[in-house]
Amino acid sequence: AEASTRLGQGELAARVPEEGPTELRVLASSFNQMAADLAESIEAQQEFVANASHQLRTPLTGLRLRLEAIENEGGLAGEQAAKAEGDLDRLAALVDGLLTLARTTASDSTAGPVDLGVLAREAVGRWHEGATAAGKRLELDARGDPQVWANREDIAHVLDNLIDNALRYSLPGAEVRVETDERDGRAYLAVADTGPGISPEDRSRVFERFYRGASGRRAGRGTGLGLAIVEEHVRRWGGETRLVDGPGARVEAGFPRLRTRIKMKP
Repeated sequence: AEASTRLGQGELAARVPEEGPTELRVLASSFNQMAADLAESIEAQQEFVANASHQLRTPLTGLRLRLEAIENEGGLAGEQAAKAEGDLDRLAALVDGLLTLARTTASDSTAGPVDLGVLAREAVGRWHEGATAAGKRLELDARGDPQVWANREDIAHVLDNLIDNALRYSLPGAEVRVETDERDGRAYLAVADTGPGISPEDRSRVFERFYRGASGRRAGRGTGLGLAIVEEHVRRWGGETRLVDGPGARVEAGFPRLRTRIKMKP
């Protein structure tokens, strides 16, 4: 049981001693072979993601430099190059999103105790300047002791995507609130805004890959991957993501809460 728990938490080197009665040795051997096959598969996927990242980004960078050179020459060709740069931005964002989704299943990221309140505070700090520049208020409401077992970068990515979405689709003057809390044995993080909300026809599809509802299309360019990435990261650590009814849009992620208090680094 201990080895299976460690394996499930991302420790791919976890193995069971092959000792004891014949039945237990056979069972242990089968478990160890499964763990070895899993580790090999994940390593192969990691290598693919790393190679794909390099092979896809390198030509995009070269293409951008060429377009910028043409744009600087001016004229009709320069105007068309400027438009093409916008399409290139969307393609680059799409590549980044797809690679991020691939990493959620390919990576054996190290997990540990994560304080949602600490990460929420850091995220608000990262986005505060951008929110102010956009004429919006970004607020933090951190309560309780919401600790979870997860990968710190994954949870930070969840917060970044949710805050980015809220700032992108809310109107000038809107308030975006980042909340963390604990209740009923679970730890929660949520991002809510006072924007127009999500239309009833879009609500059931917002977590689908590449889906962009009416508000998304009105907001301009996007990939339709932000909330899909959020859901994948949350599910990876035993959590659930849901869209909560109310004024504006509110996306909430709930995780099993760590029952033992572990002191976190600020």
